[in-house]
Amino acid sequence: MQNLWIWPFMKNIINKPVTDMQKEFARLIVENSFGENAMSHTDCAKKAGYAPESAAQRAYELTNPEICPNVCRYIEELKNEFRKKNKIDPDRHMGRLNHLGLQAEKNKMYGIALQSEIARGKVAGYYIERKAILNNPSIDNMSLDQLYQRMRDIKKRNRHFENQKKVMGYKKEEKDEEKEKPS
Repeated sequence: MQNLWIWPFMKNIINKPVTDMQKEFARLIVENSFGENAMSHTDCAKKAGYAPESAAQRAYELTNPEICPNVCRYIEELKNEFRKKNKIDPDRHMGRLNHLGLQAEKNKMYGIALQSEIARGKVAGYYIERKAILNNPSIDNMSLDQLYQRMRDIKKRNRHFENQKKVMGYKKEEKDEEKEKPS
């Protein structure tokens, strides 16, 4: 019965306006994610005005799409604007790394050239972090029950997007698939 009360509240949360404090948190997350002055999500929450004693919890909630999908969507919008404004895309990034690597090699800075080449490989997807493999077992190694459970988990995690699909005019995929199946 408790889920019946929560569901109407969650149904439109993705369209809920983002508050000024949430906007400031999102801006800080995007601007301070990388580099020498990188800040943790907790530090961003504190700097955005959240109470220090609850900043870690607020940061968790604000970056969790199940709890605050509207804020997560706003953060993604800011990241996309940042990438566009700074002309960041994989091809440009790869080209820049290649140029820097060649310059380092030309100046006999082989360690830096090697690091540049490794970075290019990571961008291209040639290197996989071992912890990612340990934490995310391959679907090839899962039983049928595990696969179905994984699909249920994904659907549950993204249930807030279901209403968004309806608003945008998408039809239920199951209904479309049933029509396409031969009898």
